[in-house]
Amino acid sequence: MNRIKPSWAGSICLTILCFLLCACSTTTGNKTPSSPSGTSTTGATAGEEQIAHAVFQAINQSRAKSGLPALTWSTALASSARQHDLAMQAANTLSHQLPGEAALGDRERKQGVNWTWAAENVGETSDQSVNGALSLHRAMMSEQPPDDGHRRNILTTSGNIAGVAILIDQQHGLLWLTEDFARV
Repeated sequence: MNRIKPSWAGSICLTILCFLLCACSTTTGNKTPSSPSGTSTTGATAGEEQIAHAVFQAINQSRAKSGLPALTWSTALASSARQHDLAMQAANTLSHQLPGEAALGDRERKQGVNWTWAAENVGETSDQSVNGALSLHRAMMSEQPPDDGHRRNILTTSGNIAGVAILIDQQHGLLWLTEDFARV
């Protein structure tokens, strides 16, 4: 079973917030996004990292099919996404923000990302494989307006970096997916 969390309402609120922040912000002091490496800085297993990079590649393939430039991998956003996966696992709840958890923008800033736009996709599936994670991606890309917040995040013209995290949760029999997007 696959589940993705609708984000259209959150995307609208986040877009309004980001618009207001953009009017007051500059990009001075932003960290440069980093490239994927062979070592995990997120605490993920090698298998989880491999699946996360397969999803990231699928994101950029979908963007290319739509004539959009590739997003750059951000280790900082992957770390933010990993922390959110761990929070969802602990609560056994699919959500963009859990009780006591910082908001998306604050989580990204805590990892050193000084963004001017931010968004997030989350999903879960009982298929704990790369196929399960890619089926979540295909489900997001199959969304239709007006309920297509995940697809719009993937095909954003506002963002330029992304980080993806996968958590294989043996306790609950789930694969948790978080995709964090930003503009720096």
